[in-house]
Amino acid sequence: MSHCMDVYLTVDTEASIAGCFSNPERFQPLLSEPVDGLVQGRSQALGFLLQTLQQSGLRATFFTETLQSRYFGHEPMRLRAEQILEANQDLQLHVHPCWRNFTDGKVVKTEPDDHSTGRSVDELEAIFAEAIERFEAWSLGSPVAVRTGNFSAGRDTFQALKRVGIKASSNISVPTCPPADTGLHHLYGYQQIEGVLEVPLSAFNSFSVKGSKVLRPLALTACSSAELISVIEQAHQKGFEMLCLITHPFEFINRDSYRFDNMRPNPVNQQRLTELCDFLASNRDRFNVTTFGELDPLRPPSPTLSDSTLSGSYLAMLHRTAQNYYTDHFR
Repeated sequence: MSHCMDVYLTVDTEASIAGCFSNPERFQPLLSEPVDGLVQGRSQALGFLLQTLQQSGLRATFFTETLQSRYFGHEPMRLRAEQILEANQDLQLHVHPCWRNFTDGKVVKTEPDDHSTGRSVDELEAIFAEAIERFEAWSLGSPVAVRTGNFSAGRDTFQALKRVGIKASSNISVPTCPPADTGLHHLYGYQQIEGVLEVPLSAFNSFSVKGSKVLRPLALTACSSAELISVIEQAHQKGFEMLCLITHPFEFINRDSYRFDNMRPNPVNQQRLTELCDFLASNRDRFNVTTFGELDPLRPPSPTLSDSTLSGSYLAMLHRTAQNYYTDHFR
């Protein structure tokens, strides 16, 4: 009998600094634009995501940033958090320490300073404790899982998360931000790190245009739907326990600048999500699309697989590159 592999669809839901640190007098951070992506009154970002998931009967985990409330206050993101929960999705915590550059709506420092490792564990504990407190200020419950901004993580990160009572995380992405400690270079499988259950962002071997191998994260904008489905199928055939994928609301809109000028739908990424959800919904006997809120934090680590390499093809890479070029330059 075929086993059922866990699949985590994760969405980093966050405001944007949007040039404020480079020119704070001219540029203010943005929240509605990267989260809602309103085009002619319709949300082509978060709204599109929630609608697509609901139509497929799937649930995703929305890692939602809270330290941005130092600038925006609690209410703006609380409204989006409510929207996520009303759509029967999973709400967890995303942490970008760079928002500590703001106090009561004013910028007080302009160095990005966004790392969640390389600080004292006491300082990291204080950062995470504040982020949790701001999450709880929404009166929508408490988070059980965290994802750090930019996948910045080391053992100090996990030690601090354990101190503040966080039981699960998704902080490791080797292609995006490889930890300094190579012992944390996990690509697949459940991992127990410093008393926290880690679900790393999955990755696969792809190619550059010149033909050299490139490790690529399992991210919606980094992969075509054909690549995503191929990698998911491979993982199932090899007996993987789980895969973890990522996207962001703003990836479903195109815009002309980091200030989100001239927003319009991104048809390529919207189609990728739709095709992926259709595939997963049609194969529920083999794929259990689940959330961090449903995760048992005491589960043992995944067994090491002797052949755990997932690979894409050169032709699939060329097709995806052409797709991305088209949507970036002609839509």
